[in-house]
Amino acid sequence: MVIAHLLGFALIFIACTFDFMRLALMPKKIQYVLDIPSLIIVVLPTIYYTISVHGWKSYGNSWRALLGSVKNIDKSQLEPTKLCLRDLGNLSLIWGILGTFVGAILMLREMESVLNQDSLLPAIAISLITLFYGIILYMLCLVSKSRIERRLVE
Repeated sequence: MVIAHLLGFALIFIACTFDFMRLALMPKKIQYVLDIPSLIIVVLPTIYYTISVHGWKSYGNSWRALLGSVKNIDKSQLEPTKLCLRDLGNLSLIWGILGTFVGAILMLREMESVLNQDSLLPAIAISLITLFYGIILYMLCLVSKSRIERRLVE
């Protein structure tokens, strides 16, 4: 599973750094999709709320399912882990949307200075990147949740 995630992230990296006009990779463009404050806005509240609802055991199992194999999870813990992954994915998506709204609100409040400095498009990009992070984490959780559901049926 780790290999599948690495391949997925490699494809995202290539898509984010590929220059279609020159048909070449531009690795320095990765800075456009890496934003630590936006990542913190999505990840930390998602982790906090997931742990507070499901506890450490289900949370740990959900990361075990995300990064490893669901075969290492006890059968009795599969259902709680599935619910934890569902909430982890949904919360990451919600926090991504909230981060986008907060970024848009902050940008609109300072619109005059943003327009005077020709920084509108970078501000929009930063505003949207939280949604990007939320969608990526949601996708990872969805895949792992499906793997757990398949194991529950077995």
